[in-house]
Parts: sequence; C-alpha cells; structure tokens
Amino acid sequence: MRLSRPLRLSCEALEDRMVMSYGGASAVAQLHAVTAHAVKTTTPPPGPFIGPVGTLGDSYTDEYRFYSPDRSHAHNWVEILHNTRGVAFGHFTTQSRSEPRDQGFAYNWARSDAISNDMIANQLPGLTAQVAQGKVKYAWIFIGGNDYLHLLAAAQAGAIPPANLPAAVQSTTAQLETNFLTAVNTLLAANPNVKLAVSTLPDISTTPAAQQAAQGNPLAAALLHGISLATANYNALISTIANSNPRIVEVDLAGTTAQIAAANPSGTATFGGQKIDPITPGDDYHHFFLADNIHVGTVGQGIISELFAQAIDQKFGAQLFPPPPKKSSASPPVSSTTRTNSPDLPLRLKTQTTQTPGP
Repeated sequence: MRLSRPLRLSCEALEDRMVMSYGGASAVAQLHAVTAHAVKTTTPPPGPFIGPVGTLGDSYTDEYRFYSPDRSHAHNWVEILHNTRGVAFGHFTTQSRSEPRDQGFAYNWARSDAISNDMIANQLPGLTAQVAQGKVKYAWIFIGGNDYLHLLAAAQAGAIPPANLPAAVQSTTAQLETNFLTAVNTLLAANPNVKLAVSTLPDISTTPAAQQAAQGNPLAAALLHGISLATANYNALISTIANSNPRIVEVDLAGTTAQIAAANPSGTATFGGQKIDPITPGDDYHHFFLADNIHVGTVGQGIISELFAQAIDQKFGAQLFPPPPKKSSASPPVSSTTRTNSPDLPLRLKTQTTQTPGP
C-alpha cells in the first residue's frame, strides 16, 4: 500500500535509536527523517504496545547491530519499531540459538544473505510453528533482493553464459514467486488469526553495487534491465495477492523508493531538515546507502518502519498511529557508543492525520 496521509514524526531520546517519517505533502512524497539521542540510562520501560510480529527475509530485516563494519553503524526497521513504538518481536538475546535462528529477537527469522530458497528451508518452519502456537499476530515477508543479486554475481563471474541469462532471470523469478506463495499460504494456514504484511521489492539496479557493476559493462547493464522488468512482475504478484485477501496487506516499498528517486533527480534529498545523499554510499548518516553499497542506513530503514506501521494500522486497525511511542520492556541492551548513521537530533514524536491525495 502507499501512504494516504502525511506523517510528521520526530522522536524522544529512545535508546540509541532513530526513526524517520514519510510525510507526503504531494503525490511524489516528502520524507522527513528525525533521530534520537543516544541514551545511556536503562530505566525499565512499559511492555510492548503491539504485536508480536514475526519476520521472514534477508539482511534488510535481520538486526543490523550484529553486522560490522557497516550495518552496525545504523539501525534497521525491526530495531527502530521495537525501541520507538514498543513493537514486540519476541525475546531478545545476544547469545546464539544456533542455526537457523541465532541471535536477536526470537520471532525475527530473517537472515543476512538469504535468498527465497533459504527462507523456505530455514526460516519458514520456525515462524510457522510460532504462528501455529499463537505467539505471532503479524507476519512479515520481504524477500528477493539476494535472488537477483546472486544472479548478477554469477553472471559477472562468468558462471552463466550470456546467451543463458534471459532464461536464468525467468527461472529465478519463477522460483521466487513460488517461494513467496508458499510462505504466504503456509503462514495463513497455520493460524486463522494471523495477519500478513508483504513488501514489494525495490529495483536492485538502484543500489550502488548494481550501478557500479553496470558501468562500462553492457552485459551487466542488460541483465539489470531484465531484472528490473522481472521485479515489476514479481511485485505485481505481491500486489494481487495482498489485494485479494483481507488478511494480507501490501507494503509498497518499491513504489515508495521509486517516488524518492523521481523526486530527487539532483542527487540530494532532504529528511527532517538534513541533506541526505541518496547516491554516494557511506556510513555517516548523511548517506542513504551504507558503505557496503547494498544496504540502506537508518533513514532508509526508517522508511520501511513507517510503511509497515501505517500499513497494519490502516488495514488491520493495529493503531500504531496516533498513540505516542512506548519503549519495550524487552529492549536490547543500549550500545556504549552512538551509531554514526544516526544523527543526534533529540526531537519529540508527533503525528498528523490530515488527508492528502494518493497517487
């Protein structure tokens, strides 16, 4: 879904975390990022406000704090929602649970570098069991980026003959769509009360890594064009499935990221009064992409957190808006250092519910 109302958000100092807001005053969307000061006190906060939420996915959903040197500078959408809205993702631990779950929140099964086959084999069984036991109220599915990035890497390494690349894109997309449908149907069947939030996939050609691969390489550029078309088809499937089932809501991350790119052709975006570079990667918060050339920083992850929150609020009455944010009693330990991808701008969270025309 696209946002139908503007949100002007800022946040109190909440445990070394940052939140951003999608505040669309026009069809192309205005985005406002605001951040929290690193707090060193650990006063026990109230319990979770909403959830629990379980997740399937890759490194965009896997907690950033465990992945240095780049992601650990930022905060991902799971961490942001847990600490600014008290959204529950299960018990948190820094101790390994062994594979496939490992560290982090108990209901966050997303793993770094996972493709959709990994999601089915290693993540879906665990989350399905939790859903069946009634432990998870909302389930999130966001997968596919690595399916295409791995294909691009294989092509660059010469593992796939150029003549076979169109067929490889087609087979990769077919498998991705099959795996997505398997995850959706399995989770829905596990418990009649569970609700799903499914995210469209942004075009990987917008990442610095893909753009670098395409520079001076016509074969990579042609492959990325084919992947872009295939991604559009995959996203159409996601939209169709979400719109046809009252227990599923679409989170249109692809549409939102495309709006951001179209609204900022100069290469500079303004978030919460801060100038953000959406093109050049870096671990400082002024860069939309982290220095690893693949992952978005806290501002980009804040977009995901806002889209998820508003989607389940509007379709399922989750009521993340307009109540103020709450901290969670299961909050992870506060880091001893401020993450450099989150600027020190102690503001207070507010919401506006004024209607604005949708795209």
